[in-house]
Amino acid sequence: MNELKLIVSMFPIIFMLHEFEEIIGFKLWVTKDGAWIAKKYPKVAKQISLYEQLSVPAFALAVLEEFILIGIVTVLALTLQWYNVWVAVFSGFSLHILIHIGQWMMVRKYIPIIITSLLSIPYIIWGINSVIHSFSIIEIVTCLITGIFVAALNLFFAHKLASQFDKYMKNNS
Repeated sequence: MNELKLIVSMFPIIFMLHEFEEIIGFKLWVTKDGAWIAKKYPKVAKQISLYEQLSVPAFALAVLEEFILIGIVTVLALTLQWYNVWVAVFSGFSLHILIHIGQWMMVRKYIPIIITSLLSIPYIIWGINSVIHSFSIIEIVTCLITGIFVAALNLFFAHKLASQFDKYMKNNS
């Protein structure tokens, strides 16, 4: 197995390890620190409020949707050599991790994403290094732009899915 295939194969595992920290800790964290963060950073108050209302199962459903997407992209890359699609999604994940590290640096206290975000850095550097040596700069930039767009669109969809799931569960329980 060449290096890029190994990196591609590891992606769903790295993603889920990161998401497990988020799933396990987000509700307790947002309940404990949400008001403090909303007060200190008023621009994120609405987002904090949405997280406070979100159930753990709904959040896990959003993660499942993302995991299915990553799984499909990984299989397509490994079986059909659609590595450009994988690079786009990997770019979105890498940006996601960098945003989490930035959030942690702003808050200056534990956020239930930081341990696995920091642990993901060597994998991301390894992936970026492999991508740089396997693709042209035009391909990389195109994949990066596409990945950011797809990640933002999918994040919106995943959060909408989670919110709808919570509404459904409240109306049918």
